[in-house]
Amino acid sequence: MEIRPRLLFKISIFRPNVLALGMLSVFIFASCNFNKNKNPMLGNWYGYEEDSTYYELYVNDSLIVLHHLNIGPVGYDYTIDGNLLVVSNEAAMERIWRVSEDDGETFTLTDSLESIRYSRLELPKDFFLSIKDSISYREFKKEFMNRYSRKNKAK
Repeated sequence: MEIRPRLLFKISIFRPNVLALGMLSVFIFASCNFNKNKNPMLGNWYGYEEDSTYYELYVNDSLIVLHHLNIGPVGYDYTIDGNLLVVSNEAAMERIWRVSEDDGETFTLTDSLESIRYSRLELPKDFFLSIKDSISYREFKKEFMNRYSRKNKAK
């Protein structure tokens, strides 16, 4: 079946909504950036301090939460610029890290003071969803303590 351009034009004259919808669809499709890289840090991670103390990181689109037994969960705003991670806190202090993605299961943060390797952590509950409900958050904290006990004994 051959579609003639003249026929397509005549249809759009009689149906201006079709023409507008078509033009809008083309504009939206053309403005999409398909080369945009997904943030490799999104998700849940764990690492160890130099003294082998276990802790976890939870990363969403705009926030990194460090969950450490001694300081609790603490959130930091962040941005990514290429392979640089810029982390800031409420006191307007910034720290810039170089991100090296080892594979989909690990990544390393490096700056002039230290280098930290993180491994992916599959969690039954999402931290960011659990903080919306006190019972769910209590269960999340209990599960963190269980992971903390297991991982510190294993190290």
